Amino acid sequence: MLKKQPTAHAVAAWMRGLEEAGHAPTVEVVRDQVPAAEVKRVLQAELTERLAAGAPLLNEQGAAKGRKLRQERVLAQRAADEATGWAEMAQALRARLGGPLPPSTTTAMRLPEPVRACIPLLPDIDRDTLTFSERWSAREHTDHLEGPLTEAAEALFHELQSLHSYGDKGARQELHFRVCSVALRRRRTDLAHLEQMIGLVPWCMYAVAPWYRMAQAGRLIETPAHFIQWLGDTPAARALQLLADEESQLRLMLEHSHNNQRLPPETCLLATAAAHCHLDIPAPLQGQVRSLLEDLLRDPMLTEPMADLLLRLDPQALRVLGPDVAPGTDERLGLEAGTTARVLADLAAHSAFTGNRQLRQAAWRASGRAPTVDVPDFKDWSGPTVPTMRIVTANLVHAGVLAAPDGQPTDEYVTGIQRLLAPNYETRAAQWLADGDNAAARS
Repeated sequence: MLKKQPTAHAVAAWMRGLEEAGHAPTVEVVRDQVPAAEVKRVLQAELTERLAAGAPLLNEQGAAKGRKLRQERVLAQRAADEATGWAEMAQALRARLGGPLPPSTTTAMRLPEPVRACIPLLPDIDRDTLTFSERWSAREHTDHLEGPLTEAAEALFHELQSLHSYGDKGARQELHFRVCSVALRRRRTDLAHLEQMIGLVPWCMYAVAPWYRMAQAGRLIETPAHFIQWLGDTPAARALQLLADEESQLRLMLEHSHNNQRLPPETCLLATAAAHCHLDIPAPLQGQVRSLLEDLLRDPMLTEPMADLLLRLDPQALRVLGPDVAPGTDERLGLEAGTTARVLADLAAHSAFTGNRQLRQAAWRASGRAPTVDVPDFKDWSGPTVPTMRIVTANLVHAGVLAAPDGQPTDEYVTGIQRLLAPNYETRAAQWLADGDNAAARS
């Protein structure tokens, strides 16, 4: 008040505002006999102390330190609330779905012959524990193996192209890194076991990572070992035991985000599974789920339960499709109400306008309801989210909360998705890899 020197009129207006709100100001002496030269310092000290204690002050701008403490407290509380929400949903979905989609029964990846011959020559020590200089001196044992292993990973990636987007370099590189790291960490004697471990890498990165990241966001687990315990006695947990000794590499696989900040794996799992399990989304997570469902609305790839969830979170969600032009057009042209909406729907269904995204969205917006699909299979999509969402869908079908598409038997559909995560060496890619090995041997 001393700084701004308010007029009597301003003070009176403030008093009236308090009275209208049902408040009456009271005066309390906080400190007495403060020298005039110390007033500013003492005021800042008092503000800081009260702000740090959580007092809802209106003049917090008077103490920068107090504002910072208050902001830190707000952010910490927000993070704690989000973690509580993730924990609640992780526990609920584990109970309802039984955990991640189990791996295929055929998960072993055949190693190229040069790799099988040279792996026993590797140092009998975990390379991750070596210093940089020690790792550098040992690299002669590993460098010449990375070429054949990269070719093997390339063949594995070729097997997974039905799952991936073409040209997805990030996923391809990540698969190379994980395969090479698991294979070359140390000397192996049981190569059949190693081939099983490598065969599980894609499954870990796509089927299990959303669950791990969800449990991690809920602060339910700290390490892959804790995660395996959290899953309980399930097929997924038993499969992960094969990789339990690969602590650092397993963590990298399970934390894989697929380089997608807008549609992270854990949110894909949460939004899709919660909708079909009819679970309420905790308030701190609603914004993330709403954003993801809005992205799926535009293409579209929402089932009816997912669309219902979106509209519960935001009754005005259809506005992301653009303005509703139908009523205004009917009025301007003197048409019967609903005529423009019917015309837009007819045009959007016409083969001549199949690729016209704006027309389709205008028709959906005019209909007043979200477009839906029976199963979000994402077969015509591209991008790093596709594998995660397709496997989440199979996870729901496997758990019996979603019907398989096109009337397929549940087992047939789930097995088909599981095979996308496991190499099948009866294919052309396997023959290509074998031919490459034979040619190298002949040369």
